[in-house]
This record gives sequence, structure tokens and C-alpha cells, in this order.
Amino acid sequence: MFPEHPTAAQHAAGEDSAVTRPSARELPRAPFWMRRPRMLEASTPIVIVGALAAGAATLPFHAHPTGGLVALLISAAGVVAGYRVPLAGLVLLAAAPLVADALGADPIVQWQVSMFGAFLLALRGLSGLLTGLVIGAADFLALGLSADTFGLNDPIAYIAGASAVAAAATGSAIRGQRQYWSALQQTTHEAIAGRDAAVQRSVAEERLRIARDLHDTLGHEIAVLGMHLGAAEVMLPEDASPAREHLRSARGSVKSLLAETQEILQVLRPGPGADTTSPVASHQGIPDLVEAFRTAGMIVDADLGDLSPELAPQVSAAVYRIVQEALTNAQRHGVGPVALTVDVTGRTVTVEAVNSLPPASGAASEGGGQGLVGMRERASAAGGRLELSTDDGRFRVRAILPVPEGVLR
Repeated sequence: MFPEHPTAAQHAAGEDSAVTRPSARELPRAPFWMRRPRMLEASTPIVIVGALAAGAATLPFHAHPTGGLVALLISAAGVVAGYRVPLAGLVLLAAAPLVADALGADPIVQWQVSMFGAFLLALRGLSGLLTGLVIGAADFLALGLSADTFGLNDPIAYIAGASAVAAAATGSAIRGQRQYWSALQQTTHEAIAGRDAAVQRSVAEERLRIARDLHDTLGHEIAVLGMHLGAAEVMLPEDASPAREHLRSARGSVKSLLAETQEILQVLRPGPGADTTSPVASHQGIPDLVEAFRTAGMIVDADLGDLSPELAPQVSAAVYRIVQEALTNAQRHGVGPVALTVDVTGRTVTVEAVNSLPPASGAASEGGGQGLVGMRERASAAGGRLELSTDDGRFRVRAILPVPEGVLR
């Protein structure tokens, strides 16, 4: 659920700020050591190669260099096989220390390689439990047999087994964390995309609503124009045939335009289940609108002034819809009474609504602002502007709409 009220940055951004866009601040950030997960996969084989190289360098000083070389090759094969066939890599890594002990070599290097190999296998997706148990048991047994105690009284054997289990568990935990952060970021991306889609849909619906209101008004004005042309034609004298022809032609054009407008209206009308009989919104209906909100339990301190002057239909509808949406926004997201001012005198129409924000919100929160989108679209369509501000815990909506010359009367 995203709140309606925008941030101060959104206020300054203008109309485009009504539609939110994903930003790096909105996405959850993984811990620093998790931001480069592939580095572990790349660095662990380097450590393994170093261990193999160190073991190969000391082979000439061992009592059984041939057995040590064979065990090292098995360990290396296990690491390589783990990238293609993880289970085969697991078997080879577990067998390497046992082979070293069976051939009379010290399995200490194979134990180290198998421990890092267990970490790498679990990190790449093999079951951490299976990897830890198999390699841990093999290391425990190999080190125990090497000390002729079967590992029961040899602390080195316990350390070898436990270190392999711990390495596998660590690799599995890191893989789980990586998957968690990846899923969390994907979910956040989808939530942001869904929010943006909802706002875009709200914009489209509000623009369609504006177009319906405009076409309703336009159709009415065209019909009135046709009536005046007909009256003028009837009142012409008998010898005004040329003027009558022009009026008849003009009436025909008006009828054609009215028919086309009605066709457009049918397209713009909502579905069969919607109400298509409601009148066009007018600023003169604002007192009834305010009373409806008061009946619903909202405290509205309204200063409406004189609403009797006639306005251009588009401006009149915009004033009504902005008041309606401002009160709805305050009812949903504000607390306490709402101070509403509507001034239709002079060359501009001013609508201002001020309400308090909930204490928990502090400043206005980022959000889709779908109601604000509608108000901004209304104001822009009427040639005006919408101003939003937050001061001392109070949210202010102010719309300023121009009145064309000769319209206000």
C-alpha cells in the first residue's frame, strides 16, 4: 500500500513527479560482503590451487611421494568435476584423503583441499548437509587411520571432520543468503512495477474521465448552436435566400458534427454496468459535495464564497473534480478537520484544501499519489497548475485555474 502524499522532491519535480519511477534508494541493499557473491566462487579455486601446489612441492620430502601424487591428482579431479557433475566431484574429494592414507601418504593436504572443495560445492548449489557429512566423515576417517586410532582419540581427526562440516555449512548459508537477497530485490522490482502500472492506469482513467466531461459539454454546446442557427433561419425575411442557404449549410455541418460527437461519446462511455446518467460536474455543485462529505462524518471548514458566476464548462468541471479529489485524499490520509477555500472571483479560480497529516507519518511519504495525479491532470487540462506542500505536519493542495476573457459573468 503506497500513501497518497508526495515528498517535497516530488512537489518540485512538476507533473512528471506524479508517476513514480524505480530508484536505487527503493531497492533493498545486501550487506557489503554479499554484493559481490561471485568473488567467493572465483577466489576459492585459487586457494585450492595454492594448497595443491604446496602439497606437490613437498612430495619429494615425503616417504611415499607416489601415493601423495595420486591423491593430489584425485583431489584436483574432484575440484574440476565439481563444476560439471557435483556428485562426482563430491565422491572424488571425499576419496582423496582415504586414497592418500591407503597409499601410505600423509592426507593432511587432501584434507585441506576437500574442506575448501566442500565449501565450493555447497556454494554452487549442492546440498550442504550431504556435502558436509560425506567429506567430514571421509576426512575424520582418513586422519584417524593415519594416526592409527580410527579418529576416536585423535583431536586432529575431529578437527578435520568438523572443519569440513563447517565449510559446507558456510557455503550453503552464503548461497541461501544470496538467493534471499536476489528474491527480495526481484519482489521489490515487481512491487515498484505494479505501483507504476497502477499510477499509469489511474492517469489514463482520469484523462478518459476528463475527455468524457469535455465531450459531454461539447455535445451540449453544439446542440445549442444548432438550435440558434435554426431560429436564425426561421427569422430571416423571404428575400434572404442566399443567407438562408448558408444557414442551412451551417446547420447541416452542425448536425454532422453532433453525430460524430455522439459516436465519440459512446466510445468514451464506461461499461454497461456504470452510471451514464450523472450530470456534468459543475463548480456550482460544490456545496452539495461538501455536505455529502460532512454527512459521511468528515469535518470540513469551507469558505466557498460566491459560486454563482458562470465559468467555462471545462474550468467548472475541473474545479468540482479537484475539490472532490482533495477532500477524498484528506479523508483517506489525513486527520482532523479540512480547511477548504474556493474563490471564483477575478481572472483566476483558486481551490485550496489544507489538512493535518497523521502523527506517525511525520513528513509526507513517497507514494504513487494516484489522487494527486488526477488533480494535476485536471488542472493541466484546464490550463492551470497544481501546487502541493507540506508545512509543520499540514498538507496543502492549491489549484489555480485561469478564467478565459469574457467567460466569467
